[in-house]
Amino acid sequence: MNLKPIAGIDVAKYFSEMVIISPTNEIIARLTIRHNNPSDFDRAIEILKKVEEDFAARPIIVMEATGHYHKILSRFFTSNGWDVSIINPIQSNSIKNAGVRKVKNDKTDALWIALTFRLTDSTVVQPSSEILDCLKNLCRQYYNLSDELTSYKYRLTSVVDQIMLNFKEVFPDICSKTSLAILENYPTPTDILGADSEKLISIIQLTSKKSYQWAKEKYELLVAKAKQFQPFSISDLATVTMLKVYINMVLNLQQNIDKIFEAINQLVQQSSQSQPSLMENINLLQSIPGIGFLSAATILAEIGDFEKFSKPNKLVAFFGVDPSVNQSGQFVGTKNKMSKRGSKILRRILFTIALANIRTKRNSKPCNPVLFEYYQKKCQQKPKKVALGAVMRKIICIIFAVMRDKKPFELRTPEEHIQKYFNKTAVCSA
Repeated sequence: MNLKPIAGIDVAKYFSEMVIISPTNEIIARLTIRHNNPSDFDRAIEILKKVEEDFAARPIIVMEATGHYHKILSRFFTSNGWDVSIINPIQSNSIKNAGVRKVKNDKTDALWIALTFRLTDSTVVQPSSEILDCLKNLCRQYYNLSDELTSYKYRLTSVVDQIMLNFKEVFPDICSKTSLAILENYPTPTDILGADSEKLISIIQLTSKKSYQWAKEKYELLVAKAKQFQPFSISDLATVTMLKVYINMVLNLQQNIDKIFEAINQLVQQSSQSQPSLMENINLLQSIPGIGFLSAATILAEIGDFEKFSKPNKLVAFFGVDPSVNQSGQFVGTKNKMSKRGSKILRRILFTIALANIRTKRNSKPCNPVLFEYYQKKCQQKPKKVALGAVMRKIICIIFAVMRDKKPFELRTPEEHIQKYFNKTAVCSA
């Protein structure tokens, strides 16, 4: 058990409560830190130094991960040379019910945070670098905006269906440049039928970058479909207005997503001098089938330091793919789901990587023959989603091995793995 003084901090938006406990868990100091008052931060440093002198041990500062609110305090204390540990709120919340009385306020929460660190015998984890923090923020915003973009694409599709249901028969991808350009300039069947033919053909040709003949054929098909659906079109002011609003939202979100992706690329390139391992690790992860640049950058940003994972199972738990446990007395639950206690973004990426590894190419050959065969065998005994979960776990083990050995991924069958293991064992024994 950690016998150093511990400073538990309950973080809020505008202020935080700090409670310092001794090695015997006695409260020795309290302080309210207002985030816009520099004197409170200076007072906190003075108290921490006084505690260090009294107990001949440097206090450990502990706080919960509370979105972005804890980052100000964490950055301040680490920059001043103090050890800071960020714990999961699940841990601290589970211990707050230890008392019989129902007491909930910031000061008691700060105490429970400090006690959680003490009782769980946690260790201080070095905070991730500013580059990784910046990369994590960019990657998370990329996926957040991507989700918003998907939502607005669905809304746009619903409006287009009301105005011209058969529009997708001409342009299957409603959010393509050509489709959006036509809908923005000629939103209704009546507008399409009344448009200048050469001007509309020119828009189709310029946005699609196809031949004039192709654009003319598309125009003729579009006019035919507009005539067909014109009597049924809902082209009132509300639908046309929302159509233009959704088009504008889709275009703006696409532009902002592109800007974030450029920023991610720029950050990785700029950090290649100060932190060359970042680019090396991205290249290593990209050697794994199904992992592209963005996926590799997100995995590194979310995980941070790979050295804190000594075993593949720990990395599996960090992804939240480990099975939950349900056991009491003689009862042992068999229908256990994933714990999903880890990073949601990592599971999202892992899911897409797993799908990429079990799919087949146009020539019907699997992208990853080893994982494809593994998935097919699992499907004979388990439901498809369970089998896919097993593939996701396999991929995490591959990621762990690649990052541990610092070697690019090599596609090997289980028999080749066994043979290589025995050859290595024979060399070591010799």
